Amino acid sequence: MIYYIFKEQIFTIFLSMAHLTAMTFPTKVFDYVGGQEGDFKIYELNKRKSLVIEAKRKDINRNFIVFEKDGKYHFNIKYDEALSNKDIVLMDAKSCGLYSIIKETKKYQLFECPKSLLIVNKARKKLKVNDFYISKKKFISKGPPVWVDEKLVYYKGRAL
Repeated sequence: MIYYIFKEQIFTIFLSMAHLTAMTFPTKVFDYVGGQEGDFKIYELNKRKSLVIEAKRKDINRNFIVFEKDGKYHFNIKYDEALSNKDIVLMDAKSCGLYSIIKETKKYQLFECPKSLLIVNKARKKLKVNDFYISKKKFISKGPPVWVDEKLVYYKGRAL
């Protein structure tokens, strides 16, 4: 699955005890930090462009940072068999001018672009999207799960 990521946004990777999770980055990984000993094991592959994570226990909920030469990715690593990821390719997200609506509720509209999502808040109150709040509208990363007010609304490339 391709994840188009805005590097200033935090996203979530889900692990499983049944399989490994591979993440391939656009450039070489120089370093990474996060979790605690015993949470998971990390294998560096593909000339340090890929990290493969093996869950070692089920109660994982950790912050993680991967450093590249010209930037870094912040994300959460959590254990969840139902939402677990296997193969993730990370690419840079881009805002766009052409998009199509994929979900609409009384509170928000969710639009899809080739390399990002656009969420528009229709309410007067701020909208909680993943771990941040939106007053009016914002381009967000495409690929990772999206929660709006703690409800999963986008998963594995489609609106729910």
